[in-house]
Amino acid sequence: MRRRRLLAALSTLPVAVAGCGGRTDPTTPARTPTPTATPPDTATPIAETTPLPDPPASPTAEDALAFVRAYERVAATNRIVRRGGDGPARDPEIGEPKATLVVESEDGFYLFGACRAEARYGDEGGFGINRHEVPHFVGRDGSHAVAPWTAVVCDTREDPYAAADDAENAVTPNERAGAEIHLFRFDGGDHAVEVTVEYLDDGPPRRVFSTTVEAGSDLPDPAYDFVLANLAVRRGRYRVAVDVPAADTADDDAVTTWTLADPEAPSWTGLSVFVGDDGRPSVALPETDDDSLVPGPSLCFRHAEAYEHEDRDD
Repeated sequence: MRRRRLLAALSTLPVAVAGCGGRTDPTTPARTPTPTATPPDTATPIAETTPLPDPPASPTAEDALAFVRAYERVAATNRIVRRGGDGPARDPEIGEPKATLVVESEDGFYLFGACRAEARYGDEGGFGINRHEVPHFVGRDGSHAVAPWTAVVCDTREDPYAAADDAENAVTPNERAGAEIHLFRFDGGDHAVEVTVEYLDDGPPRRVFSTTVEAGSDLPDPAYDFVLANLAVRRGRYRVAVDVPAADTADDDAVTTWTLADPEAPSWTGLSVFVGDDGRPSVALPETDDDSLVPGPSLCFRHAEAYEHEDRDD
């Protein structure tokens, strides 16, 4: 049995901004205390936004990473400038931008970016923006798309796949969130996406989860994070298959092996599915253990009741 919920726009959720490791809202704003120490001489007030950089024409993986870092720095800085309205952003502190590669495909690169920035505004106190796990696509043809998701849709399994022997489980079922998979759409929600999970250890493959994320919806906008939550707590190897039957390409499926052992490892919450503008799916883990660049853990398990929009038992 599963329960589906739409969580509120994440800018309204209570999330602390302390570094770049919140891992809940990729563009979380929060008030910050007014600094008491004298800022360095280099902390010049910023009064104007800067144009976002152009993507590289024929990027390598390193070019794509460098571009995403540059983009995130400008995007975070511009946000604190716009916050000030007619006044400058004073004592600005801009964090070191980060990026990680997730998928390298024939068409380009899927990456996550992160950066934080904060400033003061006269007597109004301070404001900070913490961008993290922001999905990007950088095409080999010089194209670029970014999905700074503003809402989370949860498809939560009420009884995660578990072993009868508690020693084979990484966490106690329903006491701590099971592993989850994140789906990011770059197709505007135009394609139905089928996801199947099979357990591979202890005998022949055993199907433990299957769902279809339908095309089109009443969701807030295409830039949402669709989370398949609380899927499994049993240690071992799983096969994740993603199929997009109506994709506008012959490459309409993707398969990967998903290993679950440590609930603190990136694999527990970081497995990410991307759907390109033509419906082509890709699935992989971020190439990092930096929390600011790894999706999850989502709010789906812990705060589902508090932010319930709709329940649907399947």
